[in-house]
Amino acid sequence: MTHKLWKLLPFVVALFTVRIAMAGVMVTEVTGKVELVGKGPVSLLAQIPDGSKLQVAAGANLVVVDMSSGREFALAGGNTYLTSAAGPKTADGKAVAAKSLPVNSLKEVRVAPGKLAQATLVMRGLQADRLPVLLTPIRTAVVTVLPALQWEAVVAATSYRLELTKLDGSLSWETTTTQTGVTVPQSHSLEPGERYSWRVAAIGQSAKLSDSSGRFSVASKESIENLNLLVPGPDASFGRKVLYATQLQEAGAVQQAKELWKTLASERPEDQTLAELAK
Repeated sequence: MTHKLWKLLPFVVALFTVRIAMAGVMVTEVTGKVELVGKGPVSLLAQIPDGSKLQVAAGANLVVVDMSSGREFALAGGNTYLTSAAGPKTADGKAVAAKSLPVNSLKEVRVAPGKLAQATLVMRGLQADRLPVLLTPIRTAVVTVLPALQWEAVVAATSYRLELTKLDGSLSWETTTTQTGVTVPQSHSLEPGERYSWRVAAIGQSAKLSDSSGRFSVASKESIENLNLLVPGPDASFGRKVLYATQLQEAGAVQQAKELWKTLASERPEDQTLAELAK
């Protein structure tokens, strides 16, 4: 039996080596001509495995992030770089200086352009102008335990009744308002990782006009904590904003991520990846 295990050892080592080699970095910003030698142009959000050779043309710039270690590297133009688990190096062996991100590790990105979850509602009533159309959050995760809930105004409504429940039917919070949006108060903060249903009833002069309902979830405690650390400040680089958008999406906060993709796409209208994500 021991002899058989020793015979399998080279295959186990080879498998482990392949997994390590595929680690690599993700592109969070690219301007100008950047090519993965032998593979073609490098685009935003591309995953570049360790052991790759990058050609960054003069005047071009590339920013990549090692998701497993939370390190960011800026690769200046007019150079050839080799990627490795230790970080990218120039062709003559000089290491590229790393910038540490606020978190030590990030979620691996599987962002698929054009495949964001679409909003769905349950609406009761006959006339369109009597329906409180829910806006957000709908079929998405929120990255706060005190989310804001918003809906469109109903012409004949004098007030709105909101009920927020867990999916098991237990009531988490209810309120009446004349506004078209409310924020969950601290006294009724939601639970990380929990799923919720919310219903808004439009109330007229004498009775309920109609109601609409939708669902959302709260991201995990770890995701919320990491995202709070990654929130880009007013002077944040483009790459940091891209990174934050990817982490929002991986946490399931697709509605919030999409709004940020739209903003980023307006800043870089020539980038096709951003254009797809903003749709």
